[in-house]
Amino acid sequence: MKKALVILMTMVAALFFSCESTQVNDKDPAVGKGVTAWNTRGPDAATAYWTEIKEPAKQKKYLNYVTVYNAGKAALDSTDGVKASNEAKYLSACNTALAKFGALDPNLKLPASVNAKGATLTAERVEKLLAAQKVNDAITMYNKAVKIYGQHKAFDKVAKEVEVNRQILAKRNNLMAQADKANEIENFDQKVAAYDAILAKCPAEEAAVADIAKKSGVGDEAGVSVNVKAFKKVRQDIAIQREGAFRDRVYTYKDQIGEEFARQPSGKGSGKDGSFTLEEVLAHYQEVEKNMDKIYQELLDFAAAHQQDVGQDIIDDVKSQKNDLNKKIAQVNREIANKKEVESRGKVVMPLMIGLFNPVPGTKGNDKKSRPAKFSANGVKNNEYWWGMVSIPKGQMNDLVITLKDNRTVRVFNQNTKSGKLIEKNNLQDLVSRSSRVGNSWPVLNAGSQLNGSNYYFEIQKGKTDSYSGEVVVYSSFVTRMR
Repeated sequence: MKKALVILMTMVAALFFSCESTQVNDKDPAVGKGVTAWNTRGPDAATAYWTEIKEPAKQKKYLNYVTVYNAGKAALDSTDGVKASNEAKYLSACNTALAKFGALDPNLKLPASVNAKGATLTAERVEKLLAAQKVNDAITMYNKAVKIYGQHKAFDKVAKEVEVNRQILAKRNNLMAQADKANEIENFDQKVAAYDAILAKCPAEEAAVADIAKKSGVGDEAGVSVNVKAFKKVRQDIAIQREGAFRDRVYTYKDQIGEEFARQPSGKGSGKDGSFTLEEVLAHYQEVEKNMDKIYQELLDFAAAHQQDVGQDIIDDVKSQKNDLNKKIAQVNREIANKKEVESRGKVVMPLMIGLFNPVPGTKGNDKKSRPAKFSANGVKNNEYWWGMVSIPKGQMNDLVITLKDNRTVRVFNQNTKSGKLIEKNNLQDLVSRSSRVGNSWPVLNAGSQLNGSNYYFEIQKGKTDSYSGEVVVYSSFVTRMR
């Protein structure tokens, strides 16, 4: 009997020593006793001790641990009786439990039953996430679970699955990082060579991934097999990046053609006040057409050198743009060639033709606007008259807007504004919507239907100074943009 009593006292002493040896940074006896009670008799047992803590903030902190623990346990218990198909409920509950238990002081241990339940449920969620190819989420959850629940036996199999997927993910990230680095190479031939070198590595990497899965012992698990199969998509993703490099290169030619069309004559013209004569305007557009054809030929040469990588659809797209712009240039040239009639129209804005076929980069939707046609004059004594051409597709409700740098009055017409007398004599209608005017911007709303053809004419009235400047722009919707 005495021997049994000695053994019992020894066990109690050992238990007491084990509990009291738990490292508690706080010197408050009530804190230490509460931690010991938590770890030996359960979280609720700590409450009696922690209510004795004198410092209010500290008392609230430790008592809150019980609340947080109960919330985590309640999250796990909320899965009882839930259908296996309701994965969202299980996942949410496990994440909530991990968050709550993760907020506990490290010295506070979870009861064995709660620990086992949390580990088991979480291990299942990790497997589900791996099978859904949410590898990063799965690894993150697994790492949190091991930190909180420890190396529980419930993690034995899933730990192998996670490790295999870590290696697969590392190989994938390594290949994609190489592809991203290749994408940053400026020299096109070197860029393509870098992509080709990476693609050449892919078969060996795919074989290595398959071998890792096979040797892991869990290769047939859904959380592994699906990601082994998905690894082959890496090669496809890199190939798509390589194709994109060719597409970007081709569209560089397209952009160059558009920029050439929008190019303005350099310097000043030889006409009055430095304006461009009709002959100079005609020569400019002939040069533009020639340069556009040269850029297009460079594209054809590039495509011929890379027949396997440049699709005909891309070539056709660029060709369609070039042909469309060439038609517009031809239209401009025809207008200019009719010199006698044209000379009576007044000064010419440059570029002569504008429209949303060549928008300002970065604008889209209701903000989309054309490159501007610019005009300016010095030594102005009276009203002056200008004209230009606008391309608005049939059925498009685009707006033509003339903006000045001062507050002179602008009037826009369908017909030749050769002189003020002609305007009044022929009773020409001013197309400007003054109710929609904003500052010094004078809009012609729905210009495609208001203009008789592609030409527009406008009058700049005399102002307080003898000089002015401005620009003409086509908006997808001037009113919407201004609002």
